[in-house]
Amino acid sequence: MNTSSNEIWVNADNYDDFETSRPVLFRDDMRETFFKWFRIKPEHKVLVGGCGPGVEVRFIAKGLNTGKVTGFDISKNFVEYGNEKIAEKNLSDKAEIVVDDGYNLSFADNTFDAVVNHMYIGVLSDVVAGMKELIRVCKPGGTISCSTSSNGSGYGTEYDCSFEGNKRISELFEKYNEAYRKVITKTELKQDNKWNSVQYPKLFKECGLKNITIHPYATSFSYSDSYWSDEFKIFRTKAGINRDIEVFKSNKQAKKFQEHGFSNEEFDELIDLHIQKQEYLLNNLDDNGNWEWRGTTYLIISGIKV
Repeated sequence: MNTSSNEIWVNADNYDDFETSRPVLFRDDMRETFFKWFRIKPEHKVLVGGCGPGVEVRFIAKGLNTGKVTGFDISKNFVEYGNEKIAEKNLSDKAEIVVDDGYNLSFADNTFDAVVNHMYIGVLSDVVAGMKELIRVCKPGGTISCSTSSNGSGYGTEYDCSFEGNKRISELFEKYNEAYRKVITKTELKQDNKWNSVQYPKLFKECGLKNITIHPYATSFSYSDSYWSDEFKIFRTKAGINRDIEVFKSNKQAKKFQEHGFSNEEFDELIDLHIQKQEYLLNNLDDNGNWEWRGTTYLIISGIKV
C-alpha cells in the first residue's frame, strides 16, 4: 500500500480554499437533491472522508434529524478549525470531525449507513486502498459515494468583468496554467496515476459495489449573482484572491515555472493585477456588470455495499 499522500495533507491548513469554494458546491437549496443522490436519510449515521475543515459535514448535519455525521481528516489543523466552525453553527449535537488516517480508520466494520466524500479519493496515492477502507466501515446495504470533478471547467470571458485589467489577467492566467500543468503533476502531488474521475464507476465495480449510479451536476459563482450575500462575496473576494496571490508568490520561487515559459516578471504582473482587481471588486459590490464566472461540472458516483 502506498500511503505517501498522507505527508502532503498531514499539516494542511488552507482553510480559505475550502471555505470559499465548497459553499458554492453544497448550497442549502440543493440539500434535498444531494441527500437523494448520496442516499442519505435524516436518521442515518454518515461518514465524510477527507473532509478538510468540514464544509460538507456542516451541510449534511443541517439536513439530519436523529442522525449524526462524522468527518475525518489527517490534518489536526483542519479538525480543530472544523470543530470550532461546527460549534459556531450550533451543530455539535449532530456533527463532529476526528483526526484519522484514511488508510487505517479507527472505526469498526459496518458502522455507517452512508459514506461520502468530495474530491478526497482523487488526492490519494492509493485509490483502491482508500476506497476499500471506506467500504469496510459502511454497513451492508449502505451507500458509498464520491463527489468529484469531471475535469471540465468554464470561465466567463474577460469582458464579463468591468475591471479594466481583466483581459490581461486572462491572458497571463492561460499562460500560467500551461506551465502549471507541466510542473504540478500527479507524481508531484503523490496522487495515484492509475485512476481518474471518469473511471470511478469502474473503480466502484472492482471494489465490489453494486447498483452503481452516476449523477452529474454543475456549479458556478459570479460576483453579481444575487443568490450570494454581500458578506459571502466580500469574504470570497478577500480570502479567495489573497489565497491566489499566496500561491502565485510561492510558485514564483519554483524555477520549473520559468523553465516552462512563465517568467518572474509575469508572476509580478499577475500578482499586482490581482491586488488591483480585489480592490476594484470590494469597491464595486453593487456593480451588476461583474458577471465573470467560474463553473465546474461534477459527478456523484454511488454504489451499494452487499
